[in-house]
Amino acid sequence: VVSTQSTGALTNMKSKSTNVADVNKIRFERDTALKKCVKLDSQLASVKKNKEASIEQITKLEEELQSLRLFYNLHQSLSQEASLRDQYNSQVSELTERLKQREAELLASQRENDALAAMVKRLEQQLTQADSMPNGYSPRSTNRSAKRISSSSTVSSLM
Repeated sequence: VVSTQSTGALTNMKSKSTNVADVNKIRFERDTALKKCVKLDSQLASVKKNKEASIEQITKLEEELQSLRLFYNLHQSLSQEASLRDQYNSQVSELTERLKQREAELLASQRENDALAAMVKRLEQQLTQADSMPNGYSPRSTNRSAKRISSSSTVSSLM
């Protein structure tokens, strides 16, 4: 009887020690899992923080990109404006030069016309004097010279 009781007590003790060992094992696993959870929470917070910083950096980069696009467009507009201004100035210079040439041609034509008009006047005076002269002088030859000079001045003024 003693041996049955001692066997039962031994079995009972073994099962209590097994239960204590199991509980200790479960507690250890629980503590390890909690430590792992705390570590994962910390990593998750770090990841969220990095994500927020990345989003903020992306926003700043997008704003900077937008500013650069604006500056580029302004630069392009100013470059086109400078090109158009240079083209305009070139055309104005060219037209000014043509105008000066035309003015010089006009001045030369006016001088030539004035000279021809003076010649015509002198010839008319000579013709008038020749008409008042005796018959030996021929007014027709003077008249022909005046007509030639007059027609050449008309041709010159048309040029």
